[in-house]
Amino acid sequence: MVENKEIPVEKAEVIIERTRKLPPILEKVITAAAILIGIYEILFIFNFNYTLYDMFSRMGIKMGFLKTTFQTKQGEAFVMAMILLITYLLYPVKKDKKHLEKVQFYDYILAALGVVSAFYLFIVYPRYTEFADVYMRDVFFGILAIILVLEATRRVLGWVLPLVVTVFLVYGIYNINFDWIRFTQQLYFDEGIFGIPFFVMTIYVFAFVFFGAFLLKIGISDYITEFMITLFGKRPGGPAKAAVVASGLMGTVSGSSVANVLTTGTFTIPLMKKAGYPPEIAGAVEPVASTGGQLMPPIMGAAAFIMAEFLGVPYNKLIIAAVIPALVYYSGVYLFIDLETKRLGLKGMPTEQFAPLRYFIRKLYILLPIVVITVALVWGIAPHISAISSLGVAIWVAWISKDRIKGHEGLYVAVVLITILLMFTGKAISTPVAGVLVLLGLALIAMAYLTDLVEFNEKLYISLLFIFFIALVKYLEMNKEQILLLSGVMGIVFSMIVGYISKSEEGKEMYRATYESMIDAGRTSTSVMLAAASAGLIQGVLTMTGLITSLGYRLVDLTGGNLWLLLILTMVFSLILGMGVPTTANYIITSLVAAPAIYNAVSNIQPYNLNVPGYGTSIALLAAHFFVFYFGILADVTPPVALASYAGSALAGGDFWKTAMNAVKYALAGYIGPYIYFTHPEMFIITVQNWTAKMALTVVYDFGATLLVMYLLAIALTGWFGKHIRKELRALAGVVGLLSASLHPIPVAIGAATVLLLKFLGRKL
Repeated sequence: MVENKEIPVEKAEVIIERTRKLPPILEKVITAAAILIGIYEILFIFNFNYTLYDMFSRMGIKMGFLKTTFQTKQGEAFVMAMILLITYLLYPVKKDKKHLEKVQFYDYILAALGVVSAFYLFIVYPRYTEFADVYMRDVFFGILAIILVLEATRRVLGWVLPLVVTVFLVYGIYNINFDWIRFTQQLYFDEGIFGIPFFVMTIYVFAFVFFGAFLLKIGISDYITEFMITLFGKRPGGPAKAAVVASGLMGTVSGSSVANVLTTGTFTIPLMKKAGYPPEIAGAVEPVASTGGQLMPPIMGAAAFIMAEFLGVPYNKLIIAAVIPALVYYSGVYLFIDLETKRLGLKGMPTEQFAPLRYFIRKLYILLPIVVITVALVWGIAPHISAISSLGVAIWVAWISKDRIKGHEGLYVAVVLITILLMFTGKAISTPVAGVLVLLGLALIAMAYLTDLVEFNEKLYISLLFIFFIALVKYLEMNKEQILLLSGVMGIVFSMIVGYISKSEEGKEMYRATYESMIDAGRTSTSVMLAAASAGLIQGVLTMTGLITSLGYRLVDLTGGNLWLLLILTMVFSLILGMGVPTTANYIITSLVAAPAIYNAVSNIQPYNLNVPGYGTSIALLAAHFFVFYFGILADVTPPVALASYAGSALAGGDFWKTAMNAVKYALAGYIGPYIYFTHPEMFIITVQNWTAKMALTVVYDFGATLLVMYLLAIALTGWFGKHIRKELRALAGVVGLLSASLHPIPVAIGAATVLLLKFLGRKL
């Protein structure tokens, strides 16, 4: 994002996933499939076609073909067809030279069968919804689709998840006495592949994948990383602290631990090594910070959207519930890094190593898309609409930020802010607002003729397109969600138009970035889509066999009703499962198997037996789902697999095991925190029944006491508190820290006294 200013650090590179190098003709097929996913999603799943129809109807233009609609399952089938096509052409059956260099004949057959098996559902689903009949040909295509989804999942995500799914499928068909019609109806038509997880992926998560792909390509993610490096780089341990903040911010739009490491880590890890951090520490800090991105509101990992659907609690409420845990997690990581930096005796890096801070302050408006999406989500705008609307803002500010395209930057930023504020106004003043926007656009044109502040170039053209289009839809009195959706989608169109006619290199770059973002969104969505489809098969089997209601009771019996043993068993199960299963699939499985057991253990105890205010979801269920959600995410840094830690160690060139063990240490807030939040559910905020001064102080106390716990444990594990401390004092800090995790006032007071003792008597001790 920084232009004319270069941060003198080499970017590290590492390849985690190997895909084929395809010939041009097949690249075009992949590109077409990826773009078709985006087009179908926008038109028929986000209901953009109806929004366009409504807009033209208000203008007196009837375009009946825009009213074409398809059922949700048909949309999911179309997306799956494209996903299978991409997967079988792009991912080889084996990762050896022979299969990576050439698409084998059977891959073409499997790709074709994948398209056919998914499109078969697209065609016959209207008949099924009317008559609910399943024929033997349906069974053939249903089983074919299941097999192809499992093989596609194996190619993209490895063996573990498909094997787990296969075990459940074998159990399921045996349990229903090999009733293949019932099997197909449940796992192909009703749930299974196209169950709730895949529904959430197509409705909500794809919009955020789309949003994240654009932010990566148009330079906003680079701005975040470079800004944080400049902001913190001059301080002791600055690059590591920059990694924590930048990865937390990027995690809100990435939702993938490994992807986050491979973006921000390419900058931050070499800088950390240059600042003096050993490779095993530099390679651990970034994965820990990146993994926490899935806990960080406003955009958490894909599993959070599925949680909202499972619990029946709106996503904008879940992001409020996640605020304190996210703050605790990143505070814990920061405390560890701060003490580790002091223990190593590292200093800040020279000022000349970084771009001037004033440059990034001047460009602060580039973060507007994250502000817009946060506001939209908190206001209760549908998540996918929030993501798409913020995409329009992201494209606009990316164009304005181009330094080599002339125009007064401050003036254009003011225009963007005014337009966004006017866009959010109500219908009552739509006509005057439209008039103001038209005058604003005309004023820009006049300034282009009369002053040097504005010139006839890409900045003016993109701004006029946005301003006049928003003026039009405001004048037509369209509702808020329609305006947000239109502005986001049309932003892509405007960027393509302006970029196509642009003669400047920056304009051509934006054209390429816009085009490539649409392709990348389709290609990168394969892993989360396949993980959701495979996990949906497990959910379908659990429902079909009745295990979904009985497993919880069996786990409670297994642990003898001991809550702590049950929580520990669930943690271990989540971490082990997460070693080979993506976060999304991990959460789906554990939320169906382990969360009900936790719920059964506490559902009759206060405050767990109360409901989340305003919703029918019990606090016990919310707390149980968050518990398994956290540990599913932490599996990315937990050895022996620890994919995020592996990516970090590869980028840093350090020993994997040392890197992974450091990552576990720095992420300690993530391992202990879930127990604290579960036993103190008021920390989720949305669980509070009545806000009183006492309750507010309780939440503040809980937060402060939890931070104290993390501080004591950081002292114990790093062995540093102003100086190296003796083993017995480290043990004291560790024991007191663990006891304080109960948040009981007595151990917390002892913990605070321990910190004061170490602080004031440290020299003597």
